[in-house]
Amino acid sequence: MNQKTSALSGFAVLAMAFITMGVGTVTPALNVIFGAFPQESLTTLLLVSTLPSLTVIPATLIAGSLAGNKVKYKTLAIVGILLFIIGGVAPYFASSWTVVLIERAVFGIGLGIISPLPNALAMGLYEGDKVASMMGMVTLLMNIGGMILQFLGGFCAGFGWNFAFLPHALGIISLLAVIFFLPEPPKQNGAIDAGKVITKEKIPGKLWVVAGVFGFSVMLIYPLLVNMSSLLEAGNLGDSTTAGVVLAFYTIGGMAAGAVFGQIFKATKKYILSIGLFAAAIGMAMVLFGGNVVLVTIGTALAGFAFSIGMPAVFMIVSMIIKSSQQALATSIILAAMNLFAFLSTYWIAMTTLITGDALKGPILAGMMILAILGILFIFLNPMSGIVGSKEGTN
Repeated sequence: MNQKTSALSGFAVLAMAFITMGVGTVTPALNVIFGAFPQESLTTLLLVSTLPSLTVIPATLIAGSLAGNKVKYKTLAIVGILLFIIGGVAPYFASSWTVVLIERAVFGIGLGIISPLPNALAMGLYEGDKVASMMGMVTLLMNIGGMILQFLGGFCAGFGWNFAFLPHALGIISLLAVIFFLPEPPKQNGAIDAGKVITKEKIPGKLWVVAGVFGFSVMLIYPLLVNMSSLLEAGNLGDSTTAGVVLAFYTIGGMAAGAVFGQIFKATKKYILSIGLFAAAIGMAMVLFGGNVVLVTIGTALAGFAFSIGMPAVFMIVSMIIKSSQQALATSIILAAMNLFAFLSTYWIAMTTLITGDALKGPILAGMMILAILGILFIFLNPMSGIVGSKEGTN
């Protein structure tokens, strides 16, 4: 049974949620950061943004399996936030690119430990309708935190490339909130047994296909984010601060999609994936060919809208594929695929640059075309057909 939770306990959970989208903090400053290390290749430089996505994967899976069972939530949260702060801020003092990347890997581990905790705590500390309300607040604070950290990252980069890492210090507020106010939710009876059941049940092959397609789509969108500051500067449209504002609209677009997803899905049903893919392709086209900051911002918001249409649609498909006892594991697989392909975007950018000869627009153009083709494909392919019936037969 869940325990009654004070307002300060809720503040601690939300303070942790605030920093869970911190991986994008330095994205608006990438062009400034790249300029400080001209001797490094573009592929190596891009690792400052994508390497944390790789180290997040094992940390998330491990934290999710340990939290509340073998290790207290509070202990994991403190360790994760400390690594977030140390790995996040440490590049400010670095002069070697190798050291910067090592520190970014540490940052990713911390972020991976933190990521599964806010929603898990919302379910463990609250009862009834308050669970849904708190999870909604967690999602809201994640998006608000992502916007603020991105804006601060771009703004601080105006003082020097290394200043872009300082906004990670906001994690100190989260750390203090967790130390003083976060309670430990009661252990759920049978949690260990449930975990054993999950490991014995075979993961459906369709889940891996869905995870791969979703991760691949994320990889196609990612160059839009990591190249934004360079695109704006190359087109004389703005600097790192402008990039921070533009990228904040990616999150705003995502928030808008979350608010209307239910209505869109009800109206479009099997075409929901095509709508998301077409929206992403159109948004990328606006960024490429818009020619001014307003259209680039709208295009970026549309790409964020597309991502936040696609992600819940994917989770709905997954819920139809797997058994209820596999829900947590399936969620981890989807998130792991997303982060893995975000990391692989570094090499996708390198490959498309080699083919097109344009490191900035080439990867975005290629992604736009593939997303449009996938959108057309999913008009004729219904990923939900036959799934519900087969699931009912297995459960």
